[in-house]
Amino acid sequence: MSDRLVVTTLDEPSEVYEMHGGERVARWKCLARRNNLFGPWEAVECSSLPPGAASGVHLHSRTEQFDYVVAGSGVMTINGTDHQVAAGDLITTCLGTRHGIRNTGTEDLVWLVIEVSGPGMADGVPDRGADGVRAEVTDLRGVRDVNALDYLAGPLRRARLVRLDPSETESLVADEWEHVLFTLTGTGTARTTSTTVPLRKGVSVGVPFLGAVAIEGGPDGLEFFVVSLVVPASAGSAK
Repeated sequence: MSDRLVVTTLDEPSEVYEMHGGERVARWKCLARRNNLFGPWEAVECSSLPPGAASGVHLHSRTEQFDYVVAGSGVMTINGTDHQVAAGDLITTCLGTRHGIRNTGTEDLVWLVIEVSGPGMADGVPDRGADGVRAEVTDLRGVRDVNALDYLAGPLRRARLVRLDPSETESLVADEWEHVLFTLTGTGTARTTSTTVPLRKGVSVGVPFLGAVAIEGGPDGLEFFVVSLVVPASAGSAK
């Protein structure tokens, strides 16, 4: 097993003017991408829109996507239909879907973007066609755990919300899947055999193929979002 982790914070985000042809100025930070990991990730990003701003409607012609709303509220337009979204919602975007998002609330709308190579484009991921594939909004705070194959056809496998009590632990092992977590509330640590990473709101940790990390809740507990993606067998050369 490898001790390598990909650690990012929300410090020093970039400003993006008229994101996807939208309105006003967004803030954006890349948390992980394919050159940090082994699987067919496009990128894991955190985006933010002030009240009244929008990310324009655009076509996903080669990628699939999860969006997770961290804070705020807004309207996600999916293939011409408006969906009210708020903190805790997970939005699935299939290959060939058009979507965009607008902040209709009174605080910043903050969301995670998990974009991956679409079906038939990712090595080692068979194209299972469009049957059963759908774009949908799910209350992840209610269900806590989503099987990506219930919605998408590409390499994403799972999205979860995990709550840990003080000193409670959760292990993420990247034997077949890679993982990227994002700290939502509380504090804690992410430990390998040689590294300890302090966790706080906005800290992201990627666990590359053949890695493993133990997450422990701090004095006030810890909540994090974690997404998992299957790694092609050919990545075994990374050993």
